[in-house]
Amino acid sequence: MTTRPSITQATAGFPASDAWWNAQVYNPINYLYGQLYIEAYKATDWQITNTTTFASDPDLQCTLLPNSTYRVEIALHYAAIDLARLKTQWLVPSGATGNRSAVGPDQGVILSGTSSGGSGRWGVHAFTTAVTYGTRDSNSNICAAIEEGLIFTGASGGTFALQAAQTTANATFSKVAQGSYMRVKLLS
Repeated sequence: MTTRPSITQATAGFPASDAWWNAQVYNPINYLYGQLYIEAYKATDWQITNTTTFASDPDLQCTLLPNSTYRVEIALHYAAIDLARLKTQWLVPSGATGNRSAVGPDQGVILSGTSSGGSGRWGVHAFTTAVTYGTRDSNSNICAAIEEGLIFTGASGGTFALQAAQTTANATFSKVAQGSYMRVKLLS
């Protein structure tokens, strides 16, 4: 999902019409020089129940071009009970290379309902390495994590997506919460 920034004729010198915006979004020069971000966010929670099998988030995904370099940043809001937890990985196009970093509560950490303290994780991982985050032992008290990295696509472009699952299958849902946000920028 690409969101349209607030643009006025007076501040940008261009008309703020849909035609102008679409011309910028689909202008190859803007893609070539990385002047625009692809941005996506979650307007509603995505609940994950009773499964340890990764699935792609329905909102935090986009299409990447072949033979390109992208910078990805994801601000993850999530919640889970400690028995289920939440794990993530990235889906990238076939042949893509790179790594991602993960910063958030360390797996096994139970944060208090009123504090964001606790042990953290600071690792760099392969795209498909499962990263498990600590929780507040609640599927309604939100925690935060940041994932970021560079993706170097090969001859095949394709879908990029944040994927998530429960670490241990549980009937009490875990969730990637409303307000999670992704920004992807074409660098070259």
